[in-house]
Amino acid sequence: MKLRVKRISMLSLCLIGFMMTACKDYLNLIPKNQKIVSNVEDVKAELLSYWAATTYSTLLKTSYGNSAPLSLPIFNDVNIQLALYEDNMDMLAFKEHSDINDRCMTYYYQDIDWKGTSLASSLWQNCYVSIGFMNAILDDLDKVTATQAERETIGGEARVIRAWNILKLIQFFAPYKDNKLGVPLNLDSENVTPGDRRTQTEIYGIIERELKEVLEYTTPREKWNFFYSPSFVKSCLAEMYMFRAGSAAAKDTDWEMAEKYSGEVIASYVPENRAELLMDMFSGESVSYIVEHPYCALKLATSRFFGIGNQSTGIWGSNNAQQVSSELWLMYEPEDIRRKAWFRENEDEGRVRRCISKPVVYYYGPVCDILVLYRKADLFLINAEAKCRLGQESEAARMIEDFRRARIPGYNTSVTGDILAEVLKERRLELCFENGSRWLDMKRLGISCTRSGFDKESSGTKEYTLDANDYRYALPIPTDIELDYNDISQNPGWTNFN
Repeated sequence: MKLRVKRISMLSLCLIGFMMTACKDYLNLIPKNQKIVSNVEDVKAELLSYWAATTYSTLLKTSYGNSAPLSLPIFNDVNIQLALYEDNMDMLAFKEHSDINDRCMTYYYQDIDWKGTSLASSLWQNCYVSIGFMNAILDDLDKVTATQAERETIGGEARVIRAWNILKLIQFFAPYKDNKLGVPLNLDSENVTPGDRRTQTEIYGIIERELKEVLEYTTPREKWNFFYSPSFVKSCLAEMYMFRAGSAAAKDTDWEMAEKYSGEVIASYVPENRAELLMDMFSGESVSYIVEHPYCALKLATSRFFGIGNQSTGIWGSNNAQQVSSELWLMYEPEDIRRKAWFRENEDEGRVRRCISKPVVYYYGPVCDILVLYRKADLFLINAEAKCRLGQESEAARMIEDFRRARIPGYNTSVTGDILAEVLKERRLELCFENGSRWLDMKRLGISCTRSGFDKESSGTKEYTLDANDYRYALPIPTDIELDYNDISQNPGWTNFN
């Protein structure tokens, strides 16, 4: 997205009994070249148009400015490319799909070498378009008469969406050990003069300020609120502190804050102890929107964009699912309920195939893809890691023992030795193939990776290596979108690439 893009005023909005749990009525959006927002209901309708465009109908192509249609930063295709980046998939068993644009293998050959320019472009554009849209909503909210409750429910939703997108930008695009190289950021929809990259310290400070401000709001969330939820805000803060803790922008209190906010979210959490519960969390069999749930705290049905990540051609499709790496598979105990919940074993020409079925995609299933934005299990493991980092290994060990008793029937082993290593192992087992969680763990932990994959220059195979703290852990700023229009420095190492 060009940072110079001028704000084309909001959209003509028609809101008729809009409910996120139904699609009987939807927003009819017509771009206008003049400002039309005149009252708080118009601002609310603007915000709801974002959810209408991103979470239900593929027919709704709401845009902001001259951008592409609005989209959540991580949707089906992006999640799949992130899975290809990680060390959890058997890249030699990759199955091509019948995609008319041959995107599957195009993405594969980019991602096998961790040079996913398509991935970088999608993430960059989706995040900045959403940030720009939320900037406009917040500026419009400042200009209309509204009650405190209206300002908090509308403004809280917009601020958290914006902060979450900013967090994704710094996680994926900022070199982990170079504080000077954060990301460009503008929070004023009326002043669009491009600026250079802010430091990571500045960017994290903005995220922290925005989220903590929303936590101070006292108005209960409305039915249409998704991100304006104390649990989600605390989950964002916990994730941010965990990720920042090892970076060049780290603060001494990061792990303490990660422990605090994750602890508040999991105060009454009891880990899932049945495969059916784990399967249901990612199931698209029944389209649902859940904000507060004992296990799955924010689950959305997102628009299907008909790329490599849909049920017709997609990587998790019932007939063409990809296979888990042997390394990851063997890390699970044979009795682990996650094996049954998230993988499917079958025989193919005398060979056992262990296919990935997380998220669960039904071949004749829903018209949308299920996106789980955060889970209590993730916060539980953040809390356990924070305790290790703070010198509370015995308490972290008890947590991992409790977690494994829920995941592994009959488990009755004490966790000893390197407790942190055991926590990180559980993160890999639990969060595989979810929104790039493993990739971000690889980045912050400085993990090296060597894997075998197809060679696009020949009909054979070759080994690909990613070093610890490799420059490719920071995605390239898309040259065709940004560097030609703004004076922004490219991430180190990204030269002469296509």
